[in-house]
Amino acid sequence: MASTLTVRTAVGAVVILVAAASIASAQATRSSATTQKHAPICAKGVKIYTERSQIPVPFDTLEVPPPDAPVRVTNEQEMEAAELAMRERAGSVGATGVLVTDEVEEDGGNRRVRRSVKGVFVPADSARAAQACK
Repeated sequence: MASTLTVRTAVGAVVILVAAASIASAQATRSSATTQKHAPICAKGVKIYTERSQIPVPFDTLEVPPPDAPVRVTNEQEMEAAELAMRERAGSVGATGVLVTDEVEEDGGNRRVRRSVKGVFVPADSARAAQACK
């Protein structure tokens, strides 16, 4: 399962609405959401990937918990805080990274971005993640 963020821009304000959406597992991954537990990782240890090809193989996909409530972002500092919260949620289930993909739609003067977030655990990246958390 992944978190989906919807971004709408209107008169200088950006609103991110977060909801859960399911995404099918990709080739060369092993789903570990129900079969394997990973030790929690701090937010600094969670790396962001924007393309599946950037993720070292092999990796496990993990279910990232959705936020408790929708997030409203109106400036750069709030965007950084929202990203940090996303990394914390991913790290709480042991993800060493997240795959973030955006789908952009233009509608009149509004811009809508649907963001999918999928947690990944990369065994080869565990040492880097642990070092970042020290």
